[in-house]
Amino acid sequence: MGQLTSRQEILQTEVSDPEMRNWLYASMAIRETSQVLAKYVHTQISQMHKNMRRAIGASGPCKQNCSHKDEKNNVWCTSCDRWRKEILCVCNPQYKINWTRLNSSQWHANPYEVARAFIPRAHRLYYKSAEFHEDFRFSLSFIENCLLCSAPPLLCQKARQCQGRVKRKNLRMRMRDEDLQVTISVLTQLLALPELGQTEPVVHKLQLLQDLPDTSDGCKIM
Repeated sequence: MGQLTSRQEILQTEVSDPEMRNWLYASMAIRETSQVLAKYVHTQISQMHKNMRRAIGASGPCKQNCSHKDEKNNVWCTSCDRWRKEILCVCNPQYKINWTRLNSSQWHANPYEVARAFIPRAHRLYYKSAEFHEDFRFSLSFIENCLLCSAPPLLCQKARQCQGRVKRKNLRMRMRDEDLQVTISVLTQLLALPELGQTEPVVHKLQLLQDLPDTSDGCKIM
């Protein structure tokens, strides 16, 4: 009982710290926003893949995985070449795709393998899970690098910076009032994009986190 009481006291002390509460609120805001982006990106990936398959028409799957060919042997089969052209048509010209880390033999069947083309530095094994798009950073990368999405690049960069302030590497788990205000403001702007649909309930949650009064009695939202 003594040890449990000690842990409760430590927790109470932590959540009574205003900067700790700010960090918790910012984390919750990122989580709420991430869920909205995940749903949007999932829909975009599915529709993009359907449109590409329709445009390509009848084309058998590649058996060579052409994207893994080295530069000296870079002649792709007809199927992979068609998929590559479709991907480039909706890719931000400022973003350079690293084809060798992709599996072109899966493009005809796996929408998420196509989506990986728009996400830099993403390990292929991570995409064995259909929930990969729920990663806030990867969702932002897809939105930023795919022309089917119209989010301003600067806004995506600011949102990524906000996520960086609350990531687990921040061992202190503290955040200043002004950083919380910036985080809520940026995420609210992101959620205001028309293509994301009806996001008013989530925006309202974020505004509540921003307007919660300071209190020495602990974190009222927990």
